[in-house]
Amino acid sequence: MLAVGGAFGVVFGSVGLLFAAFGITMLVLGARKSAEYRRVLREGRFAEARCLETYVVHRHSGDGPGTSQRRLIVAFRTGDGREARAEVVSRHPYVAGDVVPVRYPPERPDRAMAAEAAPGVGAITCCFGAAMVLFTCVGLLFAAMGFGVAAFLGTS
Repeated sequence: MLAVGGAFGVVFGSVGLLFAAFGITMLVLGARKSAEYRRVLREGRFAEARCLETYVVHRHSGDGPGTSQRRLIVAFRTGDGREARAEVVSRHPYVAGDVVPVRYPPERPDRAMAAEAAPGVGAITCCFGAAMVLFTCVGLLFAAMGFGVAAFLGTS
C-alpha cells in the first residue's frame, strides 16, 4: 500500500512540475512578445503601407460572446527601397487600397504593425503575467505536496 501512495505522490508532483514549467514558459513568451511590441512602437521605422486585403477573424467562446479581430495584408517600401508585405491587426476599418500607417523593425519588415497603440496593452499584459505567476505557484504547490507525500510514505 505504501508503494502505491508513494508512486501517486511522485506522479502528482510531476504533474505539478509540468504545470509550473508551462506557466514559466508562457510568462517568458508573453514578456518577450510584449517587449517586442513596445520596442517596435517606440523605435520602429515609419512607413505608409497600401492595404491589399482585409479580413476578420472571429474567436468564439463557449460560455459567452466571442471577439472579432480585423486583420490587414499590407505592402510597403522600406527605407532602403525593399518591398515588404506584412499582416497587421488594426482597430480602424480599412479597405483594400487605403493607406495604412505602419511601424516596422528595420531588420524584420515582415513584422510590421499598425502605427496605433492598442488600448490597455499594459493592463492586458499585467493580467496575463499575474495569471501565469499564479499558475506557476499552483503547480509548484502541487509538486511540493506530491513529492512530500512520496517522501513521507517512502520513509515510513
